[in-house]
Amino acid sequence: MSFLLTRLFVIFSLISCLSAEDIFISVYQDANETNLTNSLTSNSNEESNKTNVKRDTARLKNQKSIFLSFEEIPKRVYLHEIFTIKVKAIIATTEFEELKTVIKDTSNLDVLNKQSNWKWYSDNIFYNTYYIKTKEINASLPAIELIALENGKKIDSATLNPEPLNIIKLNGTKYFSGVIAESLKVLKHKTTQFDDQNNIIVIEMEAFLSNLKDFKLKWVIKDGIDSSKTILPKTQIYYYAIIPNYIKKFDFTYFNKKTNKFKKISLPIVVDNEEISTQIDLNPAHSSLKVYKNILYALVAVILLLLLIKRRKIIYIIMLLLLIALFIDDKNIFKSIKIEQGTNLQILPTPKSTIFYKTDRTLYATKLDERGNYIKVMLPNGKIGWIKETNGKD
Repeated sequence: MSFLLTRLFVIFSLISCLSAEDIFISVYQDANETNLTNSLTSNSNEESNKTNVKRDTARLKNQKSIFLSFEEIPKRVYLHEIFTIKVKAIIATTEFEELKTVIKDTSNLDVLNKQSNWKWYSDNIFYNTYYIKTKEINASLPAIELIALENGKKIDSATLNPEPLNIIKLNGTKYFSGVIAESLKVLKHKTTQFDDQNNIIVIEMEAFLSNLKDFKLKWVIKDGIDSSKTILPKTQIYYYAIIPNYIKKFDFTYFNKKTNKFKKISLPIVVDNEEISTQIDLNPAHSSLKVYKNILYALVAVILLLLLIKRRKIIYIIMLLLLIALFIDDKNIFKSIKIEQGTNLQILPTPKSTIFYKTDRTLYATKLDERGNYIKVMLPNGKIGWIKETNGKD
C-alpha cells in the first residue's frame, strides 16, 4: 500500500512539473507574439507618417505662391497711342531673391519699358506699370510671366494671359500731326530762309504720355524729327519742316486724351533775317553769348568812333579798322569753302541730324558759321545747311 502511494506521488509530481513548464513556455510565446505585433504596428505607423510627410511636402510644393492680375486697363485706346497698364502681384512667400518678368505676344504692340522693376507696396503685394504703344487695330495686351528666383533657380512662377483691347483709329484733317497726348506744348520755334522759294521752321516741343516721335504733317513740303529724347512719361523732340515762303502761320493739331478732342496750335511765321540759319538756338546760353558779343563789338566801336572825333588821331582809325576786321572774321563773312562731291547737308549740327541734300559735284560755298565739328554753309543754289568739318576746305 505504501509502495502504491509512493508511485502515485511520483507520477503526480512529474505531471505537475510538465504543466508548469508548458505554462511557462506558453506565457513566453504569448509575450513574444505580443512584442512582435507591437513592433510591427510601430513600424507600420512610422512608415505611414513618413508617407504623409512626403505627401504634404509635395502638396505644398505644388501650391502656387504668385498671383497676378491687371489692376488698371483703359476702356479704349487709340491706334498708335501710348498708354499705361498697372499689374498687381501677390507673392505669398518670402523665399525668393529676385523677380524676373517675361513679356510675350508683342507682335502688334510695343512695350516701351520691358525691364521695369517691380515695386513693393505692402506686405506681400507688388506693382508694376508698363508703357504700351499699339501698332495694329487688332492688338491685345501681352502675356506677362512673373518668375521668382532663388540662387538663380526658379522656385515659382505665374502667367497673366492676354486681354483684348478696344482700339479706335483717329481720322483727322491734313493739319493732324498724328500725335495723341495728355498734353503738348511748344517750347521754342524759329523760322529762317531755306532757299529762294521756301522757309524752314524748327520747333522744340514736349508732350506728356504721347507718341510725339510720330509727329508728321501732310501739308508741308518736307518734314521730320531731327532729334528726340524720352524719359517716360515725357518726350521732347526737335521737329523741322520746309514750307513755302508765302505761309504766314504754322498750324497743326494733336488729339488731347484728357478732353477727347483735337487741339489746334498756331505759330506765327517770322523769318529771322539777321542770321540765315537752319539751327535753332536750343541752349539759351549760346544765344545770350552771341548777344553779349555783339553788344561788346558795338560798344567798343562807339567808343573808338567818339575818341576819333574828339582827338582826331590816326591810332583810333587803325584800331577801328582792326575791330571791323575782327568782327568780319568772327562772323565768317565772305569766306569761301570748297566742298567735295557727295557731301551731305544736314538740318542741324548734330551727329543724327536729318540729311536733306547731297552735292552732285565739287563746288565752292559761302561759310556762314562754325559749331563744334560742323560748318554752316550756303551753296550757290541758295541751300543752307551744316556739313562735317572734314568735308570742307578753306
